[in-house]
This record gives sequence, C-alpha cells and structure tokens, in this order.
Amino acid sequence: MTNKSSMNKNETIKLGAILAICLIVLIAIIVVLFRSFDIAPATEPQTQYIEISMLDGMNLADAKKMLNDADINYEIVSTTSRTPNKIEKVEYIGKIEDGKLYIEVGTTVKIHANEVSVDQIIYLTFDDGPIVNYTDNTYETIYHNTGEILDILDQYGIKATFFLVGEQMVKSDRTQYVTDIYQRGHLVACHSFSHNFNTIYNSTSDFLSDIEQFENALKNILGEDIYVSVGKYIRFPGGTNNSYISKQQRMDFINVMRENGYKLYDWTLLTNDADDRYRLEGESDKDYYIRSVKEGIETNKDSRKPLVLLMHDKNSTKNALPEILDYLISEGYYFDTVNNCSEYTLVEN
Repeated sequence: MTNKSSMNKNETIKLGAILAICLIVLIAIIVVLFRSFDIAPATEPQTQYIEISMLDGMNLADAKKMLNDADINYEIVSTTSRTPNKIEKVEYIGKIEDGKLYIEVGTTVKIHANEVSVDQIIYLTFDDGPIVNYTDNTYETIYHNTGEILDILDQYGIKATFFLVGEQMVKSDRTQYVTDIYQRGHLVACHSFSHNFNTIYNSTSDFLSDIEQFENALKNILGEDIYVSVGKYIRFPGGTNNSYISKQQRMDFINVMRENGYKLYDWTLLTNDADDRYRLEGESDKDYYIRSVKEGIETNKDSRKPLVLLMHDKNSTKNALPEILDYLISEGYYFDTVNNCSEYTLVEN
C-alpha cells in the first residue's frame, strides 16, 4: 500500500513538472510570435522644406522665377512704398539656417512688393554734382545742394541716380556727399571727370583718359570693393548726341565705353532746369519745371521709351523737387535707379 501511494505521488510530481515545462515553452512561443507581429509605435510625419535664396531685397521678377521653378506658392502684397518691383518684406513658414532660407512644403509665401510695369516707372537722375554753393570767395556756405536733395529724397523714400563729375567729387567739402549718395541707397554714376567739352571730345582716347581719372577718384573715395560693386553707368556731358562730336564719331565714343564695361543713359524727360529757352514770361522755376516734365511725359508715355528724368544739383531744382515729386506721385508713378533700366541713348533712339 505504501509503495503504491509513493508511486502515485512521484507520477503526479513528474506530470506537474512536464506541464510546467510545457507551459513555459508555450509562453515562450507566444512571446516570440507576439514579437514577430509587433507594430512600431506611430511617429509624427517629418516636415519637408525647400531651400531657396534669401528673398529680402531681391528683384521681384527674379524672385517669382525662382519660386515658380521650386514649385513654391506665393502671394504678392502691395506696399505704400514708391519703389517698384523690389521685395521689401517676406512672410513665410519655414526657417533660416546658416544664412539659407527653408520654406515649408505646401505653404504660401507672402511677398510685400509693388509689381509695376515699365511705363509706371520714372528714373530720377541728377547731373553735375556733388555741388556746394558759396556766396563769394569768403566761402560762407549758402547751399549744400546735393545734401539737401538727398534729405528730400529720404523724406519721400525715393531712390535716384547721381551722375557725378570727378572734379566736384574730389573737393574736400564735397567728398562726403559721394559716400552719402552710396550709403543712402542711391546709384553713383559717371558724368566724366572734367566735364570739359573742349578736351574730352577731341578723341576717344582723350575721353577714356578723362573717364579713368573719374574711376580713380571714385575708388579713392568709396574704396576698391564698393567701387566694383557699384557697377559702371555713364551719361556723356551734353548727351551722346552732343554737338562736339560728329554723327560719324558718336557711335565710336559709345562703343568704346561699352567695351570698357559701361552702360549709357541719356534722357527722355527734362525739367529744363539748365535751359530757359522754353520758359513762359513770368513763369516760376517750379511751374516751369513741372510743366516741362508734364509735356515730356505726354510726348513719351506711349513711346515704350524709359522715362528718364534729367535734373541738376541746383538750388532751384532742390527747391522745386518736393512739388515735382508730389506731382509724379499723384500721377501714380514709382521711382527707380538706372541700373534697373535698359540702356537708352539719344543717338540710337
């Protein structure tokens, strides 16, 4: 009896052990199977970006092409500025890293700029400066013409082109205005060094020699790096159709300047601030200048020519400038510098 009872007990223990082992094996199999079908936890989708150049200050046409090529949506928002086709501010969803702009895919970039057609743009240009006038040889200052013109342009938020004369630039009381023109965002351009019709137009080599003097003077004032960045723009004293060179010679002078990297600009509009031949009896400077501009616009508005307005660094021009600008703004015009304008010469047009 005792032996049988012991045998049953041993068998029960063995059976329990077997069951335990089977259970362990089953659990192990279940764990393995569970892991084999385990699904990775869900993660946030990665944000995608498109890298493009920085847009602030860019020409609008260039920016639009770049955005279109990159398949980035954009919206143009008009501003109160009188500057045409230049990006003033950008709103976007994205980030800037190491000076590069990354736009989030699928978002819309808001570009603050004035999209303006060519016939709505006037290129203000001032010749013969920088000018400081004195009462007499006591050098008592009466008019800082260039400086005051710059202040007026600042008040209106308008940029212009200054065709400067080298002999004026190098005078100690005027050098600062060359730097001011550049630092305030206007375009510095060439109007010869001497402005001496009797010498510069003797030959193309004499003309080039005079221009080289201008270049050296401008380099000394602005520094080599800034000088190179400014670019080369010129208005011939008297224009390309001046009477000091023959019709046959004019293209020689034009071509030699182009060969030396210059773009040439005459004018299509005048204030006539250097020519009283068309002034009406008793007409004030302001009325005369504005009437001259109106007549010039009326003549050229449908000609597809750029509206390039010639003025001078004169006291009368400075005094009339606010009213000239008010008139042009009231007519819906915007203002730009000639580096954003196609070349224009009276000889070729």
